Amino acid sequence: MRATVVSDGAAVYEKPDFDSKVIDFVPYNTKVIVSKRAFAGVEGLGLFHRVRVRGKLGYIPDTDIRVAESAREKVPEKVLERTRSKAWEPEEQEVLGQAPIYMTRYLGGAVARVNFTEKFSGRKLSDQITMYGLRMTGPGALFDGPPLDVNLWFSMEKPGYYDIFSTNFSGFLLFGDVMAMMPLISHDKFVVNYGLGLMWTFTKFRLQIRGENTDSLEVRVGVNAGLGAAYRIAKKFLLRGDVKYYYEKTGYPGFLLSLQTEY
Repeated sequence: MRATVVSDGAAVYEKPDFDSKVIDFVPYNTKVIVSKRAFAGVEGLGLFHRVRVRGKLGYIPDTDIRVAESAREKVPEKVLERTRSKAWEPEEQEVLGQAPIYMTRYLGGAVARVNFTEKFSGRKLSDQITMYGLRMTGPGALFDGPPLDVNLWFSMEKPGYYDIFSTNFSGFLLFGDVMAMMPLISHDKFVVNYGLGLMWTFTKFRLQIRGENTDSLEVRVGVNAGLGAAYRIAKKFLLRGDVKYYYEKTGYPGFLLSLQTEY
């Protein structure tokens, strides 16, 4: 039967025993297939359901999963009254509302306006560049763990300061950052968060200087900090806006707007 993991990083045990080997951890809100039967733990400690995760068969505590509403409806009320497994109880979010935004995974598109800055011969040159790309937020965005904000952007726009060197320009810019997200204000419909993380840029430009082509290839790594707010739309969609500050060889701000959906 289908069930949903209702705790972040739920442990899957090799046997129905809290002292047995942990074979995997499952992120919050993951959909899994579990056995209808609940297995008593060793010495009567807890109840477990058999579960298959990433090709491995193990046991997950009943307190970490909730059976899908469609599956509960197919089971007679008398049977539900007799079972001791908490897996058959309604999900907490069904009773109290949806899970907090920062504890829900979202995926979607983003547009960013970054005051991209480079250093040439000791001089800082800047220009506003528009970038487009992908944004993932929430627990398990990259790996099991705390909520993250993950961005990958792309732009073929020419920084205006390159006109100083040449008007014949081609190339592209890749930009990314990974930031740990922490809530300042959290409600069912909106959240205000801040964060710290790492960022990187990859530039591949070709300029024609004095009739000769010159290639510029550079990777830069730095840190970033951000402050943002998000508003939940129609239960599964999220509109999010942020201001971030990036620092690698130089420091510069960026502004980000994204529309995402749960996944």
